[in-house]
Amino acid sequence: MVGNRAENLVDGHRTLPVLLADLAAARSTIHVSMFLFFNDPIGKEIEGVLCERARAGVKIRILVNLEKTEMGDPFSTGEEEMMEEDPDFPDDAMDVDALAHRLRNWGIKVLDSNLDFDKVPDTQDTKLSEQARLIKETSRMDAAHVDHRKVITIDGRIAYCGSANFGAQYLFHVPFDPAIEAHEEADRVRKANGPEPWWKWHDGFVRFEGPVARDFDAYFRERWVLDGGDDYGAVTTIGRMGPPSGIPVGAISLRANQPDNQPNHVREVFLECIAEAQRSIFIENPYVYQTAVVEELCAAARRGVRVDLIVPALKWNDNEFSQDAMQHEYPKLLDASVRVYEYQNHFTHLKMATFDERISIVGSANLNFRSMENDNDFELVARVESEEFARGINAEVRDADVPFSQKIEPGKVGFRARVRDPRTVFLVWRRLI
Repeated sequence: MVGNRAENLVDGHRTLPVLLADLAAARSTIHVSMFLFFNDPIGKEIEGVLCERARAGVKIRILVNLEKTEMGDPFSTGEEEMMEEDPDFPDDAMDVDALAHRLRNWGIKVLDSNLDFDKVPDTQDTKLSEQARLIKETSRMDAAHVDHRKVITIDGRIAYCGSANFGAQYLFHVPFDPAIEAHEEADRVRKANGPEPWWKWHDGFVRFEGPVARDFDAYFRERWVLDGGDDYGAVTTIGRMGPPSGIPVGAISLRANQPDNQPNHVREVFLECIAEAQRSIFIENPYVYQTAVVEELCAAARRGVRVDLIVPALKWNDNEFSQDAMQHEYPKLLDASVRVYEYQNHFTHLKMATFDERISIVGSANLNFRSMENDNDFELVARVESEEFARGINAEVRDADVPFSQKIEPGKVGFRARVRDPRTVFLVWRRLI
């Protein structure tokens, strides 16, 4: 697609100011699809900009999982504990109903993406009606599936796609020090009465500008209508005031999956890119253990492709069962000469991949069963063709993160990697992680 640009915004201190500026400049529409949206200092800051734009007449629609946000998500992000330890934040970060109520008072439309598959969408679009039918017939139970996508579109011209949610662990103003343990860093800041005494995650978004924003919005519209929202049709593109941002990129294709009986297009694009790689593969992802992905990575390494994999270390992973399932694959990966690194001190929640320094995949998908099987969660990724963009990810993520990671050596994976927790076996068997 001609005319698209992309900018990789790694970590909250780079992402948040750019996102706030884009939201504040919106003139027509803002659409947000977010898994979690906390009622914490960052959530309130984003709320303030959204309400100001709503007062100015911008049409704003927000799709968010209110139930899972209130839970802190099913596996606990630590949001509640972190905010309780912030002396400057007296409110309840988990009171997302109050947040949604305030947003709605300003005319912002907010829908809960905690799915009700029995809904009949109010649309004349036969494609959407067919999607609703397939989801209803395929899904085992509503609670087993979540809309995990993280997409923001603005004026039909700007789109964000990535792994971060709206909250203080994901987005912030003060950068974290990757050499200092997250909780220790937060304690130091708190004792010094400094700002943002939070344990921050390594996370981010990619900002796109150009025609591809309308493609992202088409996916938002599908989910919005399927969850009972108004069928607003295609958005109108509002031209930019000022020079474009980001680097020019080549073709961008979006791949999505949902809980239906169709092949998982997100999994397939990963498998295609891994199988076609000739020189190098880099993946940073918090959960890497889906069987087909692991096997294809091993096959690539055995045919001489350099494969670098960066994942979290157990101490900082928010899901010990997923870490258990991932570590169980270490011997297989190491035997095939995959380079496995565990990122230290902070939880890496980034979901990025590059292939031959030419193709990149960015988005919300984990390389686990929930994201990669045919009938679990809603995910969305972008496949980007650009040597400059891919090399930028390798420099800003791979090369920056390896020095703060521990390389896993063959023969030293430990007892935990060789003997899986029985609870993990059950979860893997049911494809629940």
